[in-house]
Amino acid sequence: MGQTVTITGTVKDTNGDFLHYAFVQDKHNKSGAYTDSLGNFTLETQANAALVINCAGYKDTALNVSGTDALMIVLHPAVAAANGAVKGGTDVQQGGNTAILRTTLQDQIDLSPNTLPITTQGSIMPSIHIKEATQGSRTLFKDWVHGYIVNSGDTLVQSPGFFLNYDKIGGSLLLTRDKVSTIAVYRDKVHSFTLFDNLNQASTFTMVPEIDKKHYVQVLAAGKNYQIYKLTTTKFIASNYSSDGIGSQGNNYDEYADEYTYYVARKGGAPQKISLRKKSLKEAFNADLPKLNQYMQTNDGDIDDNYLKALGDFMNK
Repeated sequence: MGQTVTITGTVKDTNGDFLHYAFVQDKHNKSGAYTDSLGNFTLETQANAALVINCAGYKDTALNVSGTDALMIVLHPAVAAANGAVKGGTDVQQGGNTAILRTTLQDQIDLSPNTLPITTQGSIMPSIHIKEATQGSRTLFKDWVHGYIVNSGDTLVQSPGFFLNYDKIGGSLLLTRDKVSTIAVYRDKVHSFTLFDNLNQASTFTMVPEIDKKHYVQVLAAGKNYQIYKLTTTKFIASNYSSDGIGSQGNNYDEYADEYTYYVARKGGAPQKISLRKKSLKEAFNADLPKLNQYMQTNDGDIDDNYLKALGDFMNK
């Protein structure tokens, strides 16, 4: 019953059209995935998982996986009320009976100014849109993206009505409903969050105070034996161009410069800083050196984020 399986499926509407950005949530494992432009999704979960699927303009639908690894899901349009509003609702399939279950973002996370302020402690809210001449970005993505939050109460929070981003300088999770007004979520309200780029690639972040108390770290790998983290810190470097008519020096553009630091934490141990070199990896995985050598013998490419993700998965088997 606890076996991990990879679920694939397609989400369509009643006309047979594919639904992009439908969110498929695993209720028990606090994870989820968005569908691509062809309505397809892939999600690692348990063989007996309970899934909830939602998409803007459609009724939420719940179903049990029941061991299958390929799903065809059809979402029904939400009912339009007389005043033009859309009535929500979740179709819960249990033994042929349909019940109505409604969980809104307002129920899951308190959006009052006391808990989700316009600014967090000591940080100034950034603008998502940067001027054209500026190199790099203060935020992880240059535009708002879809994603979900696991809050401090261990509840997965997601809604098609809000969008997310991450402020690399201030270290804040940013949330918006209209892509104009921005809210920075208090860190003590967030256990982790996952953001999806325009290729539906997920990046998960969590707070690890032993590494940095003011910035979230990206989780490259996590399992029963090891966790591998990536810390991104960003500095704003103003243009320093100068010319005396004969020669010139400096840059004639502002720049957001990123710096990356990597860490490995063995189960029960403190995070250890590593460099992207084989010698450093051997020191970090010294307790399982034969297994590390086995991986390195068949994976001799550049040591980068993808290399570390695959290494973490291998070392956690």
